[in-house]
Amino acid sequence: MPQSISAEFLSLQEVLAGRYSIERELGRGGMGVVLLARDVALERLVAIKLLPPDLAADPEYRERFLREARTAAGLSHPNIVPIHTVEEHGAFVFFVMGYVDGETLRDRVERSGPLTSRLAMKVMQEVAWALGYAHQRGVVHRDIKPDNIMLEYAADRALVTDFGIAIGRSGAAARPGEVIGTARYMSPEQACGEAVDARSDLYSLGATCFYALTGRAPFEAATLPAIIAQHVSQSPPALRELRAEVPARLADVVARSLAKGAAERFQTAEEIASALGELRGRDLRAPPLVRGFVRNAQVTTMVFLATALAGQVAVGGGDVSVRFGGQGIIGTILVVQLILVARRLLREGYAFEDIREAMLAEAQVQAEEADVIQQRRWSRRLGSLWHRLWAGRFGRWFFQVAGVGIRRSVRPVVPSRDATELVLGRSVVSAYEALPDSTRRQVRGVPQLVERLRTRADALRARTDSGALLTDTVAALENIRIALLKLQSGAGSVDDLTTFVERARAIGERVDRHLEGQREVQQLLERP
Repeated sequence: MPQSISAEFLSLQEVLAGRYSIERELGRGGMGVVLLARDVALERLVAIKLLPPDLAADPEYRERFLREARTAAGLSHPNIVPIHTVEEHGAFVFFVMGYVDGETLRDRVERSGPLTSRLAMKVMQEVAWALGYAHQRGVVHRDIKPDNIMLEYAADRALVTDFGIAIGRSGAAARPGEVIGTARYMSPEQACGEAVDARSDLYSLGATCFYALTGRAPFEAATLPAIIAQHVSQSPPALRELRAEVPARLADVVARSLAKGAAERFQTAEEIASALGELRGRDLRAPPLVRGFVRNAQVTTMVFLATALAGQVAVGGGDVSVRFGGQGIIGTILVVQLILVARRLLREGYAFEDIREAMLAEAQVQAEEADVIQQRRWSRRLGSLWHRLWAGRFGRWFFQVAGVGIRRSVRPVVPSRDATELVLGRSVVSAYEALPDSTRRQVRGVPQLVERLRTRADALRARTDSGALLTDTVAALENIRIALLKLQSGAGSVDDLTTFVERARAIGERVDRHLEGQREVQQLLERP
């Protein structure tokens, strides 16, 4: 929970109390503020996109914001961020969407550099799947760009977000001559204010993939009109001249997507997805860098084992000596490669547990293959040596040594997966303890009350009771938290806090009566 929240967010939290609990701000854009929150009833993390009240007062902005929510809410696809609900409460207009534990494509490139070709193909294919689904339903996004593509940390799944200027079934369309979108990624026809269709999104997808592979947009200039002019009249730079290791066929897919004439591009997103599918081949589970370490670890283990059997490694008196010849040289080279890959993994924010999980997954696949071919027991034990070594204590020690002197990439703190009432309880107690002693003496018993409410909420959940009582119980905790935060910021008073504390006690007593009634009914039902 944040230590402080702005007055605007405190007011919103009062509206949401009992239903959603705000954690922190995730980001800001031209059309809204995105907040991380908890869905109390369903115990899941969500993102709330709020239209700032000053914009909500403008009918045009308000309608555009609501149009985004309505458009996206009608789309249900694994690669589109889902919209759960859209609401208006006075000056507050917001919608609740699925929370993506990740970062934007732009953030990823700025943090770690251009994507590998294989990851770029995966991202481009998944976005193409999402666009194909939207296009089939008559929706053209019109603002595909690195900022509107989210990448999950766990599996690098790409999700499309922000349908704020989409056109389609809602009937919203650009007025003649009106240019809407992001200049660096818009199609020539969109830049000219002409009518656009699905193929405009495919151009933007090509421009976005160009950025993902090179770290720059296809066209750069000092002014937006100059960028637009280049989209209309100039050919983009050759991708492989900027990054020679990009496969020629992938460069061809990007170049065709960036064709000036819509008729010269891929005609559907499905065509792009199919072309990329042929390039990608078999889909591997772990991120490429992790897979690289797993493969190197397996090969290195086998090489050193072969070296030992060939007499290249001598062990005696607690000492190990390696004669650098033949297999010994190969093994040494592989160890150096392992260290380099391990250091890069650690720099990018991976931990030993991430690599261990990938190793055990690969070991499971190999075990299944061994069952099918009825591999002999001694051969299976020999083949499993690598993951038992690297996924155990030796692997943990290896990563500790490899990580000496490394400053790891900073990622946002992963939100707690604890129940909302537990997280709220910790936040309330922390805010209470931050008050001056004289103020705490005026509202004694708050920690005990918080613990009582938390245990009552747990009891309600244990009985799968997520109705009004649970909502009221969590809302009581939320209102105490808000009152404490207002008191800290000087916007509240002890009297306000006392009022919410008394209401919370009354709710706790009501829950006690409810739970006691349930226990009596259960005892009656259990009598013979």
